[in-house]
Amino acid sequence: MQPQLRTPRLVLRPFDPDDADDVQRIAGDVRVAEPTAHVPHPYPDGVASEWIASHAPAFRAGTDVIYAVTSADTGELLGAVQLAHMSALHRRAELGYWVAFAHWSSGICSEAVGAVIRYAHGELGISRIVCSCLPRNIGSERVMQKAGFLPEGRLVKHVNHRGVFEDMLIYGLNLPAR
Repeated sequence: MQPQLRTPRLVLRPFDPDDADDVQRIAGDVRVAEPTAHVPHPYPDGVASEWIASHAPAFRAGTDVIYAVTSADTGELLGAVQLAHMSALHRRAELGYWVAFAHWSSGICSEAVGAVIRYAHGELGISRIVCSCLPRNIGSERVMQKAGFLPEGRLVKHVNHRGVFEDMLIYGLNLPAR
């Protein structure tokens, strides 16, 4: 069973089917979706429910861990953080995240990412995490830097982002025992 993670301001918990409307509203905000390579815009009806339904099987398979980032005080959904493409053999994962526009530049994302990194290393035995972003997504790049990720490269015209091929910045973090 996927554990909850707590920080001073946050509770990271598994998503619930009842979160689907909030996911669609938050991730569907063009300000949240536009600078990301993987969040659709416009956000289609039903996609959030399908996405949430995929979480438990992926966790059981050991391939993904996806957390709802919520306020410890109010329970409000603030965003999501995910470890994807996990490999027990290689002890690695890929980190992804998004946060509601109203909570940008508040440290929420950095706090959530820190909790997931500690969980990945301490409980899952992950010793390498990679993360990527569009070069213009300065906020996401700053979250990676604050978490200790180092730049590893640039994939030129790597993703078709809403009809335009764009570069991706690659960052990596090697944890102790790597």
